[in-house]
Amino acid sequence: MLSGYMRRLILGYLSNLAARINRNTSIGRSFAESVLEFAHDLDLPGYEESPEWLRDLGKHEAFPADEWDRLCNALATEYKASKRARHDRTARRIRNLARYMGLSRADVAVLEFLLRYETHPAVESMADNILDRREFTSRHNSVCSVSNWTLAYALGMSMGTLRRRLAADAPLVRSGLVSVDNDGDFNLLDRLLRISHAPGDSSADVQQLLFDTAPPAELEWQDYDHVAAGRDHIERLIRGALKTGERGVNVLIYGPPGTGKTQFCRTLAQRLGVTLYSVGEADERGREPSRGERLQELRLAERVLGDSQNSILLFDEMEDLLADPNSILGWLLGGASPGRRGANGSKVFMNRLLEQTAVPTLWATNSAHDTCPTVLRRMMYALELRQPTPRIRARIWHRQLKRQGIPARECEAQALAREFDVTPGVAAGATAAARLVEGGDIGTVRQGVRSLSRLLHGDRPPKGEFQRFDPALVRADTDLTELADSLAERGARRLSLCLQGPPGTGKSAFVRHLAERMGLEVLQKRASDLISMWVGETEAQIAEAFAEARDQQQFLIFDEADSLLADRRFAHRNWEVSQVNEMLTWMENHPLPFACTTNYGERLDPATLRRFDFKLRLTYLDPGQAMAAFRTFFALEPPEEIRSLSSLTPGDFAVARRRAEVLGRLDDATSIAAMLREECDAKPGQSSRIGFRVQFD
Repeated sequence: MLSGYMRRLILGYLSNLAARINRNTSIGRSFAESVLEFAHDLDLPGYEESPEWLRDLGKHEAFPADEWDRLCNALATEYKASKRARHDRTARRIRNLARYMGLSRADVAVLEFLLRYETHPAVESMADNILDRREFTSRHNSVCSVSNWTLAYALGMSMGTLRRRLAADAPLVRSGLVSVDNDGDFNLLDRLLRISHAPGDSSADVQQLLFDTAPPAELEWQDYDHVAAGRDHIERLIRGALKTGERGVNVLIYGPPGTGKTQFCRTLAQRLGVTLYSVGEADERGREPSRGERLQELRLAERVLGDSQNSILLFDEMEDLLADPNSILGWLLGGASPGRRGANGSKVFMNRLLEQTAVPTLWATNSAHDTCPTVLRRMMYALELRQPTPRIRARIWHRQLKRQGIPARECEAQALAREFDVTPGVAAGATAAARLVEGGDIGTVRQGVRSLSRLLHGDRPPKGEFQRFDPALVRADTDLTELADSLAERGARRLSLCLQGPPGTGKSAFVRHLAERMGLEVLQKRASDLISMWVGETEAQIAEAFAEARDQQQFLIFDEADSLLADRRFAHRNWEVSQVNEMLTWMENHPLPFACTTNYGERLDPATLRRFDFKLRLTYLDPGQAMAAFRTFFALEPPEEIRSLSSLTPGDFAVARRRAEVLGRLDDATSIAAMLREECDAKPGQSSRIGFRVQFD
């Protein structure tokens, strides 16, 4: 049974069609017969049942003139009588939207017909059955699509009026509500189906109906301390744009997957106290929207939210819309082959869209390099989200473990942050998975994050616990304690150090101690993290390491620096020279402390040493330090033979302790001394005994 308002609508459509269709044509007869079959649903007086004379009418006879007039009069009379029918919920929402969009009455009529066709079976039946499409095609010029004629006739419009309402610069199309394809057919934006389907108050704000508000953020403002300068600048920029109503405010958020780009946008909105709307995500039918559909939704959001001072937009995965057509990604998304102008939209159109955005818009992407340069130039600010520092990762791990109910001590969260260099997204996934496992605990989390880390980064040696700096157990050509005190007291920032010496002498431990004294977190890079088999990739990763340390205000450490600063006089390939040149260039311009450590100082390029402010040499422990180290590591009185071991390092004591723990000999000073002697004998240049030596308990 049709509601009063739906009956009024359909009667109006049919009355308009009857006034335009010629009775003496085949389409006229088809229309009349179909209306009579549909008359019962319309509760049309005098047509409760199909007339008997209709069944006796010959196939080729024209529809009787008197019956045609009676039918048309019945439609017109009932339509006039139904005009007092009150608008239903959908009609009120459409008119609410029209006020936001500044639509005319003709625009509302077009929009309502298309929406009812998509959502109401009676209108769909009228358009598809009463108006037989095959007969319509034969009746009219093929230049005009059937859908255009159907709509124009039903609304009582001329084709000229309809074309003007559906022109590219007309409100319906310009706003994104309706799109017109190359064949002249038009499509309604899927998101508008919510106007009919969404439950609730009929007067609900169309902003809430049409657009998805982003869920609450899971990260906190402090979780972005590693990009504090850019984070705070964006806050001030968006706040100013909302206050002044400035147009064309676009901010780019980019970085690897899982670094918290979407979460940053949510956190920013909460910080500003405004509503964040996500644009261009899954459509009403649950399918992935096309580029054109995402663009339609963006344009609609700009129109509906344009006068709001408490809303911002998030367009995630922006490469779908703004990929450079000359890039491989642009080609895959529908552009031309690389090197040719793409076919995925007008550059001028996209540029104007960005210049005229009425709502501050945050654009998120995993890679800004695939975005058209003309688009990038129209961003007011670009923030690169990198991997958070270990301190921030520990805080995120602790919060995720608590949120998922995984019992864990704070030190265990810190261990996860130190051991696994993974993004907040991975931390969230691993803790959520552990919650689903019966009896899931911190070990379950570790197992899950290890599997993801291996997948994302390949197998890497665990970082584990770092050796603590103990000045009593380090032997150097400079008083390291005095140096650290002086640098920390003066607050020096732009400085560089080169630490040379055998393995295990405490080079990295001292640099970490210095960074701690200076109030800086450490960014440690091994040569294996940077050197690539691809030409130019090593230089790019060196530059990225310096940039990351600069942006996150970290103390940069290069371990195994001899691999990155090898003597160019002995280079055999161009890339061996270029990577040294890249290092030297960045060393001269880096504004923060950095250090290089190497076990092979003699292999360094001579030009590099001139560029270090401090050149420190660390060597083996003297006899007194060796005896002190024995007491520190084992809490035992050292055997006298320890004094005679001339190549001991703190690292050797750490190895011997682990070995003694495994063998259960932590209380056997003699056995420990033998282990230390073996560590010394195994070093290059040390005399070693021949044969095997077996110890018996």
